[in-house]
Amino acid sequence: MKFVPYFTYTAIAAILLLNSSQSLAQSMSTPYSVYGVGDIDPRTYNHNIGMGSTGLALKTTLFSSGNNPASVAGMQRSFFMLETNGTFKSVGYSGKAITNDNKSNSDFTIKKLSLSTKLNSVWASGIGFKQYSSVNYQFQTTKPIEGSEQNYLIQYSGDGGLNSYYWNNAFALGKNLSLGVTSSFLSGSVNQTETITESSGNVVQSLRKDYYKQFHFDYGLIYTAAISKKWNLALGGRFAQQTKLNKERSLTVIANSDSLISQDVIQTSSFSLPQSYGAGIAFYNKTGTTTFAADYSHDNWTSLNYKGSGWKLVNSDRFSVGAEFASFKQTLNKTAQKRSFQLGAFINNSYLQVKNYQINDYGITAGLTRSLNNGLLYTIGAEAGTRGTINSNLIKENYVQLSLTLSFRDYLFSKGRKYD
Repeated sequence: MKFVPYFTYTAIAAILLLNSSQSLAQSMSTPYSVYGVGDIDPRTYNHNIGMGSTGLALKTTLFSSGNNPASVAGMQRSFFMLETNGTFKSVGYSGKAITNDNKSNSDFTIKKLSLSTKLNSVWASGIGFKQYSSVNYQFQTTKPIEGSEQNYLIQYSGDGGLNSYYWNNAFALGKNLSLGVTSSFLSGSVNQTETITESSGNVVQSLRKDYYKQFHFDYGLIYTAAISKKWNLALGGRFAQQTKLNKERSLTVIANSDSLISQDVIQTSSFSLPQSYGAGIAFYNKTGTTTFAADYSHDNWTSLNYKGSGWKLVNSDRFSVGAEFASFKQTLNKTAQKRSFQLGAFINNSYLQVKNYQINDYGITAGLTRSLNNGLLYTIGAEAGTRGTINSNLIKENYVQLSLTLSFRDYLFSKGRKYD
């Protein structure tokens, strides 16, 4: 099995999918992404997606990435893992503002791409890209013309979001304790276009771009111990300090296709991400065939005091539980997962409060993993849930989400020879 061709073909396929998703993703309208840096998705989009994205206490023995920065310390030595995820989401909207023209939508997005390996018996490392937040909305309103009974028609649309480019390092300190840190560079732009149509037919369009960038660090640990002859207990923790993102705003104004204003930077400021932490617990048998896990995460948004007309950012909490039932086989002289089935559920009290209602998210999940003979594993995850409320003329989302994670595993080479 040759390293270079498999790696090259898989990487090219992932890049092509990534490029195609940039246009496909724009068909989706996410109304609550108008606030802050967009819609921040807490899901992990890895092998644990079918467990409600539960897994702060789980090591990634056979996969490239996990929920905890310490997860990759559990990888098997002598292998590299290349992993990518694509997700399709279909949403139905309800509420007073919803009509037959905007009652549903869908999109497909590449969520992540990662490459990890166990470098020696202690150190595992990985690099990757993942979507941190997304912006995609469109709505319209009217504004009265001063001194007249007529109104302007104003349309707002937004796109963009932040991406995380990360380097994950984890260390196994003995058989029981693993520590890890994920160093990320967050960057991207949040864009809003305001289009004003006057009664005379003149169109004035203002494009505002807010570009964000900063380094961000997540820390994690996992401790495992035997609690009986057949069962193990694992405890996991994750912590991230408050991070201040640098922000630069540019503005372009166009009237009837003629540029009136074009300024690269008109304002510099910042936007902070909150201090956050999480804890997880897992029980699994020593054969690895049965796993039960639960997670809790908290983000301290309230202390940052972000608010506007009718909205504010508040503390968020997420609870999730999951179970996995797996079977294994021997391949490449190592243990590999043959297949697994997952179930999960979650409750997410989000960071956004609009008109005194916190925008909450509830859902159930399921997942199926299969291994192919050429070193490729695939995980299909399904999720059904509801988000938001129709109270106070807000919008409720009922959605179904399908996720495909592809993981390719092969030996590393050292001077043309395989090593263990």
